[in-house]
Amino acid sequence: MKPESDKLIRILIVEQGLHQAELITSALRNVGLHILAEHAEDAEDVEQIMKRKPLDLVLFSLELPDFSLQQMQKLARECGRHVFIIGVASEINEEMAVEAMKLCAQDVVSLKSLDRLGLVVKREAEHIKTWHKTMRLDKAFHESEKRCQSLLANSKDAVAYVHEGMHIYANEPYLELFGNTDTDELEGMPLIDMVDRSQQDELKQYLRDLSQGKNSSNQLKLKLLHASGETLDALLEFSRASFEGEACTQIVIRSQDDTSELEKQISYMHQHDLVTGLYNHQYLMDALQQRMDDATNGKPHSFLLYLSIDNFQNIRNTVGISGCDILINDIAKILKLQATENELVGRFGADTFAQLCQGKSRQEVEQNAEQILKKIEDHIADTGQQSITCTCSAAIYSIDENTPDNPNEIIARVERTLEKIQREGGNTVQLYVPQAGEMSQQEIDADIARHIKAAIANNTVTALYQPIVSIAGAPGERYEISKVVITDDGKELKEDEFMESAERTGMARMLDRWAIITAIKQVALAAQNDRKIDIVIPLSCDGIQDATLSRWISARIQSARIPGEQLVFAINEAHAVSQLKAVKTLFKGLKQIHCQVVLDEFGTGLNPFQLVKHIQPDFLRINHAYVEGLNNSPENQDSIREITSQASSMEISSILPGVSDAAVLSVLWSVGADFVQGDFLQAPTKTMNYDFTSMTG
Repeated sequence: MKPESDKLIRILIVEQGLHQAELITSALRNVGLHILAEHAEDAEDVEQIMKRKPLDLVLFSLELPDFSLQQMQKLARECGRHVFIIGVASEINEEMAVEAMKLCAQDVVSLKSLDRLGLVVKREAEHIKTWHKTMRLDKAFHESEKRCQSLLANSKDAVAYVHEGMHIYANEPYLELFGNTDTDELEGMPLIDMVDRSQQDELKQYLRDLSQGKNSSNQLKLKLLHASGETLDALLEFSRASFEGEACTQIVIRSQDDTSELEKQISYMHQHDLVTGLYNHQYLMDALQQRMDDATNGKPHSFLLYLSIDNFQNIRNTVGISGCDILINDIAKILKLQATENELVGRFGADTFAQLCQGKSRQEVEQNAEQILKKIEDHIADTGQQSITCTCSAAIYSIDENTPDNPNEIIARVERTLEKIQREGGNTVQLYVPQAGEMSQQEIDADIARHIKAAIANNTVTALYQPIVSIAGAPGERYEISKVVITDDGKELKEDEFMESAERTGMARMLDRWAIITAIKQVALAAQNDRKIDIVIPLSCDGIQDATLSRWISARIQSARIPGEQLVFAINEAHAVSQLKAVKTLFKGLKQIHCQVVLDEFGTGLNPFQLVKHIQPDFLRINHAYVEGLNNSPENQDSIREITSQASSMEISSILPGVSDAAVLSVLWSVGADFVQGDFLQAPTKTMNYDFTSMTG
């Protein structure tokens, strides 16, 4: 999952002068926020923007002479917008801050403290996310209530809701059961008046116990009074519920139709995986939450054993989906046979299983896991056409008082542990152990810098290549190069794990040059095999400021005898804004040797195409934040269309990155991008073997 800082935040900066707005935008980018910023100077500008564009947050200058915060709030209401507002000013005093927050500003920040502004915006971004989530849940809740009302109205079972002993709702079968014809007659009638006098005290005591959670059963047999005066025997089921937002008790009197077998089947399908017969993902998550609650309430601790099939994708490519189903079924049988009576076993994902163990020590759980892995390793699955063997890796998590509240966090932790095990070869068990203490950032940076130096010296930096594919089927092969550092103890560090530290320690420039040399070698090697490959090389901020870089590249190109146009250098938009002078110098040098340039992570500035006037790139690669949920976001689709349309009019090609699923791919043709890139097409690999005809058939 992407961190929240990767989500696009739509900000309106209400400030006199574009210069101050640009400074604010730059400061927010520097703290890792992806923002789409708009600028307004007065009420008229604000109204126009609010009517045509969605917004999350407003940074409002408290120093505007003709536009007050109160007017801003009024305008937002009139435009039907729910926005969070942060007041900003060059100087802040207590009185100003109190007054602004009385007018519902979330906070007030001095423009002399842009670092604090970044932190406040980060915090409010979380609040925005929570607000949107609450609105969605509220809507879902009301829709659920409507569905429940519909189900109640059509139920064959007699159902009623009682509050403080009085009926507040009853469906038609309930009314018919008692001989009533009018709901209004029943509302307000005490439940106890509809029960035979001999059992009224029993019912009173039962309801008192129910309110205190003391009942051993939710069912009670009662003699009920029909409107005719006759009595009828019935089994009532009681449960706590809510009706129209009010806490109450639900009463169900089952229909005489025997639906028990159907209910069992429905319950089974709801709880079990249909391929293996094991419990399914949702049932396991509910059970995990219950075990977490038990541990918090002082009940015996338990363990989560989480297993994953090693090299599952390779197995799937070899034997297909039906073969994988046979293998998965066989593993499920091993798990069921190995589990004791009080252990819950389920299929968690396509290639993962989970087992909740209780009443065992850590050593017993580890021994059990090792036995399971050995049985799986020794097992031969027969598909009828071929035999399959495999291994599994297992992570163990101790569920105790220190367990986090969110079960998803536990799953994330064991998955990280499994990834580590499988990177090291798999087929082993490891207990998740939280770190006793975190290293300081300086220590982490120094450690990573040491690994990078050693990897370059020992030639253990690995290049990965991801294709960049033309939607229209333009000729040629294009790849982006990225780096993996193999540490001295054999671990793999991916680029997003070491580049920030590399920037802080001065190692980024060295990695840039390593990538350039590697790309030049690959271009030259491909030419020997009559292939023309263009390689995109992202440059770090350090690399951009390297005044000798373009001359150094020129010498390497001449030595390798390759055309400069086959090297495409990616410059991050935020770096280009903050280091514009250095970028213009680098751009001029690269163009002199005919290299191409990509302006990367493009489109979140106040006026992004203003930058294009200084740097005329060959490509614009659109910011990743636009792509998230693209198929369900008309706003993001419209924003991308604006960028691609303007880029096309300037004869600049556009690249849409982050295509991670078919849903995003389905809207690509409608947004006007020239090239696409992402794991759905192909994840970064060590070889450049993508079939570039696949998009055109």
